[in-house]
Amino acid sequence: MNNLNSEKRDQILHGVKMFGYWGKIALVDLSKRKIKYYNFKEEFYRKIIGGRGLGAYFFYHLIRPKIDPLSPENVIILASGPLNGTMTPLASKIGFFFKSPLTTGWGESYVGGTLPPALAWSKLDALIIKGRSEEPVYLHINEENIEILEAKDLWGKDVYYTEDYLKEIYGKKAIIASIGQAGENLVRFAAIMNNKWRAAGRSGGGAVFGSKKLKALVFTGEKKYVNIKEPEKLRSLLVELAKTIRDSDAAKGLREFGTAGLTILANEMGFFPTAYWSRGRMKNWEKIGAHSIKEILVKVHPCYNCPIACGRYVKIQTKWGEIELDGLEYESVDTLGGQLLLDDLGAVTYLNELADKYGLDTISLGNVLGFAVEAHKRGKIKTRVNYGDGDAFVKLVQDIVFRKGDGDILAEGVARASKTLGLEDIAVHVKGQEPPAYDPRRLKGMIVGLGTSVRGACHLRMMAYYIDLKKLGGGPEVITEEKINYMVDFEDYLNAFDSLIVCKFGRNIFTWENMTAIFNAVTGFDFNINEFKLVNRRINALIRLINAREGFTRKDDRLPKRLLREPLKNNGDEYRITEEEMEKYLDMYYEKRGYDKNGIPTEETLKRLGVLELTEKPVNIEE
Repeated sequence: MNNLNSEKRDQILHGVKMFGYWGKIALVDLSKRKIKYYNFKEEFYRKIIGGRGLGAYFFYHLIRPKIDPLSPENVIILASGPLNGTMTPLASKIGFFFKSPLTTGWGESYVGGTLPPALAWSKLDALIIKGRSEEPVYLHINEENIEILEAKDLWGKDVYYTEDYLKEIYGKKAIIASIGQAGENLVRFAAIMNNKWRAAGRSGGGAVFGSKKLKALVFTGEKKYVNIKEPEKLRSLLVELAKTIRDSDAAKGLREFGTAGLTILANEMGFFPTAYWSRGRMKNWEKIGAHSIKEILVKVHPCYNCPIACGRYVKIQTKWGEIELDGLEYESVDTLGGQLLLDDLGAVTYLNELADKYGLDTISLGNVLGFAVEAHKRGKIKTRVNYGDGDAFVKLVQDIVFRKGDGDILAEGVARASKTLGLEDIAVHVKGQEPPAYDPRRLKGMIVGLGTSVRGACHLRMMAYYIDLKKLGGGPEVITEEKINYMVDFEDYLNAFDSLIVCKFGRNIFTWENMTAIFNAVTGFDFNINEFKLVNRRINALIRLINAREGFTRKDDRLPKRLLREPLKNNGDEYRITEEEMEKYLDMYYEKRGYDKNGIPTEETLKRLGVLELTEKPVNIEE
């Protein structure tokens, strides 16, 4: 680099001058131990926004179809959006993108904590990691340099130890993302952790880290905000946004109870998955519900730049000792409590802590543990584990992490374990990923929401449960053409959240109008709302095309047969899903999206949305 003239060197280190972006991407090859930087211009970002758009673009061009997700050929993309480098409230998420070890298709996972501004402060828009190191390593990243450093002393250690160790070296302000033993041992639902308790949990990104012998990312350096095109206009828009947040009842509710507040409504309505998807309401749920969690609350614990503060820092005395952590979100309360019939808050908290220390996705973990109970009942595994047995679940978690006995089978996730054990008829998953805590038999929008999610069963790609609860286009018991219209628009709207990137708990705060205005003020772009919507539709279609390239079709958008075969009973009522209505709803969704009967975007749709332009061979990234 010393031979370069000063202008070229400055470009490589600091990117191309623009607004909202640094114009710089770093590519780390762990196999060759080489690091390269690439510069991109404004017109590139106009086509894909950032965040999820960047992830989709580089996934398409750098990950060959049909590769093994745990091979060196897989790529990890950490990408931020144009708002991550600003003071915009709720710009408090960042995304990892990779081929999923669970689904073998599109993988994505978002995390809050301190990580969201890390790339922007390092003057990067994305960090791409490929190859595999022969020995354990971690990356040290700052504005001037990226180092590949030895991590032998950290391999085999949990997340808590790893973060404490690295902060001893780099200081308390260092921002760290790391994996625990679950990722090292290639548990397919392993998470990437930040701030010990914040998880990029879904899709198995921790296993991809582990497959590359990559233990951690360490970011150091001071705040370095991106250039803003219209700072006064942005300031005015953010003042209005702050007022909206202050006046929001939804924001106030999240601050009081966190996401666990939903335990109340979920059990009242009967969509709280219980005893591995056999019921919709848990007896004694109050013992692990919102009010019980509030009793052990020490303080609210917000992510970076978040005024809502849904995070719960709790302290509780358990049979396993005193536990302090940031956790007990709605999903974890259900999967580690309701699905397992555990009404002991101490046991649920300890399982949550084990998931954080070892680096596991709590949604998949709870589903796997519930599946294990059913497998034991049927004599398919030797491990004795029954509903309500906290000690047995603790032992099984450790067996899964270290792949001991039946834990080795269960570490593969429900889909693969069910094939091995001959229990596919009871397995609940979509595309290989275990579902979150919303039963689609009670919230019928989730038939489409869970089924069509590109990363496998997911509540956040479309938030169909939110549309059901708000009765947009009809109540939760129906899907209408009007509701499908809401779903499609909401899916595009939420893509904007993941590309800018802002937290989805801004769903009552951000609108198409203010998102477009803020985006334009930061970048200097002149998008109208329809143009901004078009880019978000383009990104959704590109990701759908990625999955189609991997062989995903209509069959992968269907819910598991068990949820179609078994009714959900609650307070004397029965809720069912029929094959006919599921197929009807898929047809309605595909038609609205411009997909063919197999769920694949048509040529006309790809042209209309400008997707084909994105799939052309890139000129700026090595093959």
